[in-house]
Amino acid sequence: MPNSQDPIRVLTISSNELMLELIKTALEREASYLYITHQEMGDDLMEDIDKLKPNCILLDYLSTVAKPIDLIDSISIQFPEITIVTILPEDRIAEANRVILAGARAFIVQPFNQNELLGTLGHIKDLYQRSRQAKVTETVVDPSLATRGTFVVFSPKGGVGCSTVSINLALALKEELHQEVLLMDGKLLFGDLDIMLNLKTQNSISDLIPHLGSLDESLIRDVITEHSSGLKILPAPINPISAQGIHPEELHRILMSTQSLYPNIIIDSGNFLNENAVTLMDASYRVILVISPDIASLRNASRFFDICRTTLLFPKEKILVVINQHDQRDGISTADIERSLQVKVFATLPWDPQVSLQSINRGVPVIMQSQKLPLRKAFEFMAKNLAAIIEYDKTGNAAPSRLKKALPDVLSKSSRLG
Repeated sequence: MPNSQDPIRVLTISSNELMLELIKTALEREASYLYITHQEMGDDLMEDIDKLKPNCILLDYLSTVAKPIDLIDSISIQFPEITIVTILPEDRIAEANRVILAGARAFIVQPFNQNELLGTLGHIKDLYQRSRQAKVTETVVDPSLATRGTFVVFSPKGGVGCSTVSINLALALKEELHQEVLLMDGKLLFGDLDIMLNLKTQNSISDLIPHLGSLDESLIRDVITEHSSGLKILPAPINPISAQGIHPEELHRILMSTQSLYPNIIIDSGNFLNENAVTLMDASYRVILVISPDIASLRNASRFFDICRTTLLFPKEKILVVINQHDQRDGISTADIERSLQVKVFATLPWDPQVSLQSINRGVPVIMQSQKLPLRKAFEFMAKNLAAIIEYDKTGNAAPSRLKKALPDVLSKSSRLG
């Protein structure tokens, strides 16, 4: 990446002599850019790109030996720090979405004039400046601060309502803090937050993967969808094949980038403890462990605590236990669960199957229904306690007065007994 005083190195890949002359003339008049001539390219394209070290590649869609989509994909994977701008002819504009998904940062329609070219490259220059500033900030700010406000919702047993808890907690936290909250679907293969929120969008986390080398605020906000409530949503991939191709390091990069934009993030990671789930937990402040009051769920929770202690090396206070589907008449009591797991239960959510099922089928979260519902009140109380922990930890024992009274009980619930 160039320094602020260095010109942007622009390489054009094209066999169109008129186009090359137009680009060369435009760039040579601007001190902000350094034109790299096409003639400097040899037979091995990737090797030449590595030697020439361009910051930006202008790729003529019609002037490549390889298939342009495959070439864009190869360059973006091998050189994620290079910004690719595809030059598309007017009759191939339908390919714009494919080139962007393959890894291009932008496209420009041919024929174009010098002003249009410089306008597009101006956005690229701004991107480099923002990226450089972000890297400088990363070296100054304590990395651990970024995780505060990020919470992963997980359960070692399916069917206990992780998605329901994630959605309603995110909405309740947004109302409690009066801040932006991002709800991220970490169940990459079988995520269903979009359905449960009646959200119609084709955007997903997989749209960010080709741009890992140039993730900036505008790109992230373009992919993230806003719910009618104002909640920000990053859905799981629509295509299972895309989901399977997302690796832990890519997921970590995306989460770090979103943490720089959103002060509060709730992640629904479901009930499958794989590398991606552990990556999300590592990069989060607390893990909200959702269990139901039955023997099977309690046994799995106990095993999860063992894994946290012996393998993941998570301190017990990182885990906040939440009992969902709680019914005082049936099931294991809260006191018995606390004795078994040796932790205080952070929150209990009452069992109301009718309201929960209607909420899922209608796509209307409990938090957006009647204020008299006990389940809604329980989510609001849980969000208030979570907000108390966030404010307490961020300010170093200087919580707002409205939260001070609740702090001793809240913090004891997040620490080990005895």
